[in-house]
Amino acid sequence: MRILIIGSSKAAEVLTNFLSEDENHLVFTTKEGTDGNFVNINQNDTDELKEFALANEINLTVVTDTALFDKNYHEIFTASGLAILIPDNEALKITSSKSFSKKFIYKNKIKTPRFAFFEKPIPAIEHARNSPYPIVIKPDEHSATETAYIAETFGNAKNYIEKLFQTDNKKVLIEDYIYGKEMTFYIISDGFGAIMIDYCLNYQNELSAKLTCDNKLEEKVYNEIIFPTISNLASNGIEYTGILGFDTIVAPNGEIYLIEYNPFFKDIDIETILKSVDINWAKLFMDTIVGTLQDNFESPFSIKRDNDFWGAFRLENGNGTDEPKSEEIIVQNAKTLNLLKTKLSEEGLKQSMLDEAFKLWNL
Repeated sequence: MRILIIGSSKAAEVLTNFLSEDENHLVFTTKEGTDGNFVNINQNDTDELKEFALANEINLTVVTDTALFDKNYHEIFTASGLAILIPDNEALKITSSKSFSKKFIYKNKIKTPRFAFFEKPIPAIEHARNSPYPIVIKPDEHSATETAYIAETFGNAKNYIEKLFQTDNKKVLIEDYIYGKEMTFYIISDGFGAIMIDYCLNYQNELSAKLTCDNKLEEKVYNEIIFPTISNLASNGIEYTGILGFDTIVAPNGEIYLIEYNPFFKDIDIETILKSVDINWAKLFMDTIVGTLQDNFESPFSIKRDNDFWGAFRLENGNGTDEPKSEEIIVQNAKTLNLLKTKLSEEGLKQSMLDEAFKLWNL
């Protein structure tokens, strides 16, 4: 199969290298320094890349970078009869706009933290003044430079809110902080059904780990979050075709909160996912695009995974390194200083191990 990977991220590199291991694939990529064949075309130039795909008889194109998902790749490639794994613009609203996705989540009665959106700084600051801490503050649109900020004090919250509005963010989201395990569940959808791929735990977008997850939890996530999302999108005429990640918090009482959606594997998760799942990825992508996904799986949980696989991936300056220390795994879900102390105390760790854990995160 002749495959084109479009992107410049770590995900593009990992996927290119992984697919290149199969001698049946000829892989082209816009990411330099990989095992694939480098294509010297700007990844933003949709028309030139389309012409390259046509001229080189590309069977499958995969777009990996979130920053490229507003470039009309789906529309341009499909209009020329090219198979491409990327949702269309209508479906991508659920991942690109938090105000759109949160309203969708709330309307369809999917559990999510209490939230509010603001278009001006003063009402946002007043809301933060009267909120229980910690709180989470985010820009409405996905951004490579501005991400979720967890404020433990009103002063911290006020400063970050002002910063977001000063950098031309039109809307700001403020939501309650939920303490628990941070897990991202990944599915693949042909627009009507969803097949569970795998899940990862992560800490501050720096550490990704594949640990044990019981079947009851997966079924609960599927029934309460994944199925309602795909089915309600379809009922509204929106067919989400491609990878979809669900960022969740699993609270100590067993409740699961959906935080937001992701349109592809995160840089930090993709290597762990590819290594732990036993599937022909190129065929899976093609079945999704042509709409035969449901024909090949008996249930949403039919994809085989290596249940004995333990994997961890650390992202440092765009490079991955394996085997984080055990203390890092222990503190992966504690995002603030106070919650880190609580987490470590709950684990009953010795003071020496606790001190070492704090050093790991420069606290």
